[in-house]
Amino acid sequence: MNDTHIFAGIRVLIIEDEALVSMMLEEFLEQMGCRTMATASRLDEAINKAWSLPLDMALLDVNLAGEASFPVAEILTARDIPFIFVTGYGPLGLPADMRHIPVLPKPFQMAQLVDAMRMAAY
Repeated sequence: MNDTHIFAGIRVLIIEDEALVSMMLEEFLEQMGCRTMATASRLDEAINKAWSLPLDMALLDVNLAGEASFPVAEILTARDIPFIFVTGYGPLGLPADMRHIPVLPKPFQMAQLVDAMRMAAY
């Protein structure tokens, strides 16, 4: 885990409707030196934050309380902000035009988050 310093200082938005998963992501990001800009658990607040916050990356749960988060993915793409889908469904649950986006499968460990962030950033 010595290479996690490459993410130090990056500004991350967490979009996740499961509180425990969101807290775990925040903890992992903090250990990596990242700055969590905000969290969102509902689609409307996720859309607002994706448009308005200064971000370097986002972690995006595919299913937010029964609503697909793909509108948020479109906003992040339009803003040229790399993101990772965090999901238990795998890449086949994604629209065809978004299957190139890195997927962090639930459940996950910190090393998997680092790998997914590396893939999204480069």
